[in-house]
Amino acid sequence: MKKLISLLLILCMTTPGAFAQFTFIDMSDLHISNIPFQNSDTNAQYFRIAIREFADLSPKPAFVVVSGDVSNVGNETPDGMYPTLTRYLFPPTLTNPGIGDYFIDSARTIPIYFTPGNHEYWVALSMQPVSNDTLKYYTKYITPDRDYAITTDIAVMVVLRSGHDDNPSGTPNPDDIEGSGLADDQITYLRDILHLNSAKRKIIVFHHPAVNAIGTNSDGTPFTGPVSDTADNSFVNNRTRFLNICDSNHVDLVLNGHEHQNVVANRLGDTIGENWPYGTRFVQTAAGFNRSYRIITVASDFVSVSKPKRSSSTIFGMNELGSSLHLSVFPNPVAGKLTIECSQKATFDILTIEGQWIASAQATGMTTTLDIGHLPGGVYLLKATTDRGVSVRKFIKQP
Repeated sequence: MKKLISLLLILCMTTPGAFAQFTFIDMSDLHISNIPFQNSDTNAQYFRIAIREFADLSPKPAFVVVSGDVSNVGNETPDGMYPTLTRYLFPPTLTNPGIGDYFIDSARTIPIYFTPGNHEYWVALSMQPVSNDTLKYYTKYITPDRDYAITTDIAVMVVLRSGHDDNPSGTPNPDDIEGSGLADDQITYLRDILHLNSAKRKIIVFHHPAVNAIGTNSDGTPFTGPVSDTADNSFVNNRTRFLNICDSNHVDLVLNGHEHQNVVANRLGDTIGENWPYGTRFVQTAAGFNRSYRIITVASDFVSVSKPKRSSSTIFGMNELGSSLHLSVFPNPVAGKLTIECSQKATFDILTIEGQWIASAQATGMTTTLDIGHLPGGVYLLKATTDRGVSVRKFIKQP
């Protein structure tokens, strides 16, 4: 009970005015990286643009919440890449910040809240996740490693940790990663919070989807990732108990990410509209590194969810990086000669997985062949630079 009381006291200081309708921004999967890598926001370029847009919205959002995978490799030495993001927040340099200490605007009127995703536990980028179960740099640069609640007179938002990678069946598969889940004390904490706020609108935020279904990518095209059932890519421990709590406490929304897609489903896994009124809506928002977000509007009688939105694609006067660039590499893995297909004139750079430059080459046409037989075995990056931007592909060099 001491933990519960202390968290409520901390967060009551940063909530919207009494009985007022308010909006907030829902984001996920920023994957901030300080090296060029596919599926990441290198140097937080898109994040910087997004938070500037959010600060200028009307009505002004009460806060921003990021549901995990803030960093691409959260436990990489020496800082988990988090300062790449926090330099754009206010104040820009904090050590062991508390919950709600960061703001997206210099006037410090719009706080930003975080919860960890599975990438927060990663220690290296590789073909299989190299992970542990601690959050060394996350707690130093982002927020404490604990669950918390944001309360207002009309709503409560409970922010939980859904855990590190859990692969009980054997070798980790980066395309099928489930969270370790919610511990028993987290379930108790959630029940207590919802009970204390039984008359309010109820929103729960964490990383892994509680209910999965097939939706759309950030650009609106059909999602093609594998979704075998409603529990696919979800979390292992206490999932059924969590769903039952949502039912019995009339939870409005559960906000998740992880799958990098936009979809809203009911408990049975049926795809439903954003503002379906018949029970808990399980809402996934596509990746922040693809500029995706949603606006959530909270009123005393209903919580509204916007259609998926995207922030501006303008970076340094260029259009979205790689938006019209076809780039592929094969064979992958490769032993000797790597073939590159690129739809535009490009300069190619080969980098180590840590971003160290190894060699450069110019495209010789739509198809270019590079002899990399001399490279040691391992994981590498191919970076293609064109007059429209940059695209990166990962490849494996066989020993």
